[in-house]
Amino acid sequence: MAATARGFVAAAALCAVVGGAGGAVGCKSSSGGPAAGGDAAGPSASAGASAVSARAGSASADAGASAGPGAGADAGVPPDDLMPPASSDELTARARHLLEAVGKDDADLAADIEFPRNGWLAMRDAEDTGKDWSKRVDGPFRKSLHGYFKRHESIGRAQFVSFELGHAVVQTNVHKHGWKKPLWTVHGSHLTYVVDGHTRTLVVHEMTAWRGAWYVTRLR
Repeated sequence: MAATARGFVAAAALCAVVGGAGGAVGCKSSSGGPAAGGDAAGPSASAGASAVSARAGSASADAGASAGPGAGADAGVPPDDLMPPASSDELTARARHLLEAVGKDDADLAADIEFPRNGWLAMRDAEDTGKDWSKRVDGPFRKSLHGYFKRHESIGRAQFVSFELGHAVVQTNVHKHGWKKPLWTVHGSHLTYVVDGHTRTLVVHEMTAWRGAWYVTRLR
């Protein structure tokens, strides 16, 4: 019995000494917890776990980066023939840009309300859709804008009042050398402004909807 007790004391002492250097495998406290001196895994094991965790986080970040900001964006693109509301904050903001463009005789300032080239390429049936857009949309848009500026040079001092979409909204016909889908179109929209105390109106001849937004296809 005494020999056995002395053996236990010696073993405990050995664990205490080795535990001070980082712990020993198989040396546990009487309560079944970690060995004296700290975590049985030791600092090197903790560092290894941290490194694995860091690599996992890095791999996750790399996977997200490879997906790119446009990942899943297609799911949020509205249908080509979606009919927009007759009024909205974004349409009003773009109408302001149109008035600013006319006032400064700079069509580029109204690029966001002109029917976009990529939309024309996707929606029109033409032998050369890029050239067709320049001929039917961009060229006439710039010419009309410049002409309005020349006839109303005081518009450079204009203050925006409102924009009202025309009332007769109809769907276009699908035909060869025309629209590939029945988009919505409207004539006679009114951009109202004030210049030198006088109220004036710029009538937008034609607007066409694409992907839930109204665009100018014919300014005058």
